Amino acid sequence: MNPSAPAPSTILLAEDDDLVRLIAEETLTDAGYRVVSVPDGAAALEALPRVRPDLILSDVRMPRCDGFEFLQQVRSDPANVTTPFILVSAKADTADQRMGMSLGADDYVTKPFQSRDLLKTIAVRLARASLLGERVQRQQRFLTRVLPHELRTPLTGIIGYAELMQHVAADGGTLTNEELADYAGNLGRSGQRLLRLAEDLSLWAWLENAEGGRRRGETPELGATPIRAAVLQVRCRDIADRFGRAEDLGVQAEDTTVLAAVDGLECVLGHLVENAFKFSLPGSLVRVAVRRQDDRWVFEVRDHGRGLAAAEIAQIGAMQQFGRERFEQQGLGMGLALAGSFARVSGGEFVLGGNTGEPGLTARLTLPLANRLGP
Repeated sequence: MNPSAPAPSTILLAEDDDLVRLIAEETLTDAGYRVVSVPDGAAALEALPRVRPDLILSDVRMPRCDGFEFLQQVRSDPANVTTPFILVSAKADTADQRMGMSLGADDYVTKPFQSRDLLKTIAVRLARASLLGERVQRQQRFLTRVLPHELRTPLTGIIGYAELMQHVAADGGTLTNEELADYAGNLGRSGQRLLRLAEDLSLWAWLENAEGGRRRGETPELGATPIRAAVLQVRCRDIADRFGRAEDLGVQAEDTTVLAAVDGLECVLGHLVENAFKFSLPGSLVRVAVRRQDDRWVFEVRDHGRGLAAAEIAQIGAMQQFGRERFEQQGLGMGLALAGSFARVSGGEFVLGGNTGEPGLTARLTLPLANRLGP
C-alpha cells in the first residue's frame, strides 16, 4: 500500500434489507470506499460519532428510525451539516423526494438502482463536498489571518495619530500646518482603506445572497446604471495617482448605460483597475478601454505585469490571493471573485486571460446594455 496515497472515503450505509445492504456494501467496497453498514437509522445514529463518515447513504423506510428522522438528526448537528446525504427508496415517489430535499438531503436514488448510477451519484457528491471543504478552509484562513491584518493595519494608523495629537494637546503644544496636513492625510488614507474594506464585504455578502437566489430560480434585481466617460477617467486617474503611476495610465471610454446589479459596479471596476497597477511594475502600461459590442458593454483592463497561470485563474474565488508568500499584497484577495459574481448576477460575463504574445493579464467584464430591452 502506498503510504502517500489519500485515505479512502468512508461511507455510512443504513439499509434494513439484508440483501440490498450486502449488494450495496460490496459495490462500494469494490469501488475503493471504506464502508460501515448498519440495519437502521437508530444504529446509524449510534455509529455516527465513531465513524465520522465522508458521505451517508440511507434507506427511507426503516424500523426504529426511518431515513427522514435520521436525516433530521444528522442535520441538527453542526459537525454534520455539510456531510453529503443520499436517500434511497423503493418508491419512485416525488413526495418522498421533496420531503428529503426539504430536510437537507443532497441527492436521491431509487431502488432497484444500477451500480454505475449509484457510484456516479456518490462520486459527484463527494467531489462537491471536497470543493466546499476547500472553500470553508479559505474562509477560515481569511477570518483568522487576512481580515484581522487588513483591519489592524489602518486601525493602528488611526489610533497612532490620534494618540500623537492627544499627547501634543496634553503638553500644551500645537501642531504646525505641515504636521496637520501630514496627520490628516494619513488618517484619511487609513479611513479610506477601512471604507473600501467595508464596501467589499458588503458587496460580497449581497452577491452571495443573489447568487443563491439565482440557483433557486429567482431573478436578481437589475437597474439601469449610467456610465459617464469623464467620471470613469477621473476614477482611473485617482487610482493611478494612489500608486504614483499617472503616466502609466491610458483610458478610452464613452458614455453609455448598462443593466447591472444595484450599487456594485463602481466597486468592481475599481478593483480591476487597482489589480492592474498592484501586480505590474512602475513604467509598464495599464490600458483601460470601454466599448460597445452588439448589445453588450465591454470594460477591459490590460496590464503588463507578472500575470496568473491558467491553473491559478481556474481557482479564483473570494478571499483567495495568489503568491502572497512571495509578493506583498494588501486587500482581501476578493476583487476578481467579486467581478465574476457581479457579472453572473447582472447577466454578463467576466473573463480573465493572458495577453497574446506579451506578458501581463487582461480582465474583461461584459454587461448588457440598458437599451437592449427597447427603444
